[in-house]
Amino acid sequence: MVTGSKQPSLISRLKKDFNIEDENVVSGFDVKKGKPDPEPYLMALKKANCEAGEALVIENAPLGVEASCGAGITTIAVNTGILEAEILSRAGAGMVLSGTQELADNWKSLIRQ
Repeated sequence: MVTGSKQPSLISRLKKDFNIEDENVVSGFDVKKGKPDPEPYLMALKKANCEAGEALVIENAPLGVEASCGAGITTIAVNTGILEAEILSRAGAGMVLSGTQELADNWKSLIRQ
């Protein structure tokens, strides 16, 4: 999980909600440069011991999309707010989904690609 947050309560909630171990988290506390710099995603790749081509990022913000794409990772944007899809697409997302339900509905086919 890569988050720019420096809010311990939010980080704890995300770890609990998604059953994520500490060693699999990169937060704003861990990096010198945050999103849109690719540093957070490059650190996550290193922690996961994988290459960019083996990873998939799900992002909901243009700066996060820029960061993950800058790290060379295939990125799917999920529009969870009021942004126009074109903004996420211009940031570099290979695909823009209309919301979390569309992500859930298509998850199996997305991870096979």
